Amino acid sequence: MKIATWNINSLRSRFEHLVQWLKTFQPDVVLLQEIKLMTELFPHDLLLDEGYQAAVFGQKTYNGVAILSKYRIEDVTYGFEGNPLPEEARYIEGLIDGIIRVGCVYVPNGQNIQSPKYPLKLDFMENLGGYLHSHIHNDTPFLIGGDFNIAPYDEDASRPERWKGDVPFTQAERVHYNKLMHSGFHDAVRIKHPYNDHNNPSLMSWWDYRGGSFEKDDGLRIDHILLCPKATDLWKDAGTDRTPRTWEKPSDHTPVWCELDI
Repeated sequence: MKIATWNINSLRSRFEHLVQWLKTFQPDVVLLQEIKLMTELFPHDLLLDEGYQAAVFGQKTYNGVAILSKYRIEDVTYGFEGNPLPEEARYIEGLIDGIIRVGCVYVPNGQNIQSPKYPLKLDFMENLGGYLHSHIHNDTPFLIGGDFNIAPYDEDASRPERWKGDVPFTQAERVHYNKLMHSGFHDAVRIKHPYNDHNNPSLMSWWDYRGGSFEKDDGLRIDHILLCPKATDLWKDAGTDRTPRTWEKPSDHTPVWCELDI
């Protein structure tokens, strides 16, 4: 089963990109962030034509998350207990074909360390971690994917010196992210490309629109798929697909994916 996450940065603006990518990459499950439209406006029929059903938690203009699947989606939940931003559509979760549970998250950006949005981001991560802890040892394999807006280590930036002391690179953000890892989650991409392997390809998943950042590969790895131990046991492969970032008027993010032996 091939599972991907993609901050599409407006479904309306990039629906054709999504369809093109679904046809070529053929993922089984896709976790979308920043769909930026209300739930009732989601194009279910058009995606059913492509073979995907959807569970959607939308919001006008901002945020919005969705799960696309070739298989049935059951037991869908919207948001999570303790979420400090319940009015914002940032988390959705569902059971795929009765065999794996997936969560899709869009973590707040935080703007900068002086912004009032920064402590809200830390609070969001703290409460998300507490919620996800309950999934670690469930009988059903679980993964969470999405735009975490956190680069966990210096190696997750093309030019780490550019980001020192600013979001998404602060120590406080990394502490919250690594609490998830220490609780038992594994980074699907880093299983294949560990930090100590200096022969790794570039794994960046986001590039600023300005200054030719993509052409220079001046990016960040802030989109992640995290696997609980039972899901980790099923791991086959993982990576980053840069192809959609090369298209005209792309999202500033590109898909990250993993394959599980299910």
